[in-house]
Amino acid sequence: MTSDHDYNVKVGLLVPLTAEQFVEKRGAYSYPAVALVGSINGWNETCFPSTRQVDDHHHDLLTSHDSGRTVMGYLSTVFWGHFSGQDGRARGRRAQAKVRQALNQIENGRAGGLDGAACKIHEALALVETNRCGDALKLLSGLPQLGPVFASKVCAFLAPTKCGVIDSIIAGKYSQFGFSVNSKGYVTKLASNLQRYDAYCAYLREQAESLNQGGDNLLWKDRDNTRQRWRAVDVERAIF
Repeated sequence: MTSDHDYNVKVGLLVPLTAEQFVEKRGAYSYPAVALVGSINGWNETCFPSTRQVDDHHHDLLTSHDSGRTVMGYLSTVFWGHFSGQDGRARGRRAQAKVRQALNQIENGRAGGLDGAACKIHEALALVETNRCGDALKLLSGLPQLGPVFASKVCAFLAPTKCGVIDSIIAGKYSQFGFSVNSKGYVTKLASNLQRYDAYCAYLREQAESLNQGGDNLLWKDRDNTRQRWRAVDVERAIF
């Protein structure tokens, strides 16, 4: 059995990419920059010209002091996460259906209603700001339509400098992170995965810091041709 010490040492190893490959792969990240705009009483789909803008949109909503806007950020994250599958096909109608399911459950009292859901999201933000990403993942997993994978998407939008997304693709490609998956290949809710999410996010932050030390030559290019510094979420998107 691998000890916690051995596991932490193994996770500390870099994914075998050069700095230049990180830049290239982050620039090639192709997931649609989609989101919902409006309010929980009526929204529309939109597509942003850059990934940084869709990140900022979700971050601004999720960190709002208004419960409705915070929950709107959560619903938009659900929409974003369901919009495209591994085959790259757009599934807007399915994504909208998942949003309506989540909102119906919240309005029917799940997670304490709008104010209760917003409170959980704000508590999760406080946790990730102190690098307790696994605890935030556990807390958010109690919200409707949020298993560990979608909870990590909320974490990443809440604190993109601190967290990244974990899903079956990364769990399968990088066994060194040690994530457990079920028979269908989905990341499970095992307590060990929460601890490993902490270590995974720590790796993302360390790699981002290392890349930022490379100066302007290692900035990555967004879809609007702006050059951007590295955050934890950018490292995750480069290795996705």
